[in-house]
Amino acid sequence: MVVSPQTEEFLSQWGIVHRALALQASDIIFCVGTPPSARVHGEVVRLDAHVLSEEHLQNLVRLFTDGPIQDRFAVGDVDYTLEFPTLQRRFRVNLFRQHRGLSIVMRVLPQRVQSLNKLGVPSTFERVLQEPAGLVIVGGATGSGKSTTLASVIDSINENKGRHIITIEQPIEIVFEEKRSIVEQREVGTHVQDFALALRSALRQSPDVILVGEVRDRETADMVLKAAQVGVLVFATLHTRSARESVSRFISLFEDAIQSGIGAQLAECLRCVLCQKLVPLRAGKGQALAGEVMWCTNAVRHLIRDDKLHLLHSLMEIASKDGMVTMEQSLLQLWREEKISIDSAYDYANDKLALLSQVPPDIQKGLLAQVEIEVETKRLEQVRETQKRLISTRVV
Repeated sequence: MVVSPQTEEFLSQWGIVHRALALQASDIIFCVGTPPSARVHGEVVRLDAHVLSEEHLQNLVRLFTDGPIQDRFAVGDVDYTLEFPTLQRRFRVNLFRQHRGLSIVMRVLPQRVQSLNKLGVPSTFERVLQEPAGLVIVGGATGSGKSTTLASVIDSINENKGRHIITIEQPIEIVFEEKRSIVEQREVGTHVQDFALALRSALRQSPDVILVGEVRDRETADMVLKAAQVGVLVFATLHTRSARESVSRFISLFEDAIQSGIGAQLAECLRCVLCQKLVPLRAGKGQALAGEVMWCTNAVRHLIRDDKLHLLHSLMEIASKDGMVTMEQSLLQLWREEKISIDSAYDYANDKLALLSQVPPDIQKGLLAQVEIEVETKRLEQVRETQKRLISTRVV
């Protein structure tokens, strides 16, 4: 949806959105009962001292929606994109209701697509651009930059190869200009009913590359497998922290009785898994991307087929020659480059013991001492909480 000139004029006078953009915010949050806020470099900060009322939110909803969006919001949460022509910025908007009233969260979408190298994605992942077919999974928490990474992948293919690319998103975030490829973008809820139906249709549309915004259910996962097996290069996202968890999560979307067979199918068509996290920079402003990369080598295929997923991480640690990078190795590289602190590296590690084993003994001691203090602090907090409950019980 494109906002009206009147809406842009109002927002310009209010200044909240402009203030958030000036702070390089990733999200803007409007919530009944709190002041306007933004997520800046991972931290939520207040943009104004005035608390928003239900009336404020109702006015914003009217400004940010049209008839069809209002109809959808009447029956549930809504995701869509909002474009500000004068600002030349686009936002992914989520409207929802909570116990205090209405809420709006606006994700700031990038103005331009950056290269994988510029984003900080491990260089070994760039090999996916040469893959003719198969499945590539990009995992990470909400706000970890999965969509930005995949936009970079699609833009690179679009620029360098003549392909038919179909994206299935909810909502469409980055609008691609066609270069060497044909790029068709479909929005779930607007152009098609759901991801699975869009995938089923896409297989009859002569695709070379399909981007699936999110694999949420069995039907979508099944169609993703089918597409990857018939010669299409499929990119899909999952909310996962590691390569092992990504494989496990994908298989777990299917019924227990057929998971063994699904594992065998996945082992054949999986090409690569990238899981990423955004870690605060040492300097205090900005974030660095830490990425785990697993390539589906013969050894990885055997482990997936034999349901020995617990061994994947150990295999990745000794397979750097195959382009493998564990999250811990990526974090330590950022630390050696003095981009992040060792404390951040430790906090964001999936396997903290694996990270500790790769740092000097004096740093190990410092981190372990910090962990012991944190554990003891939590224990004391639990003791105090228990004492408070006992005292309140006696008073009653």
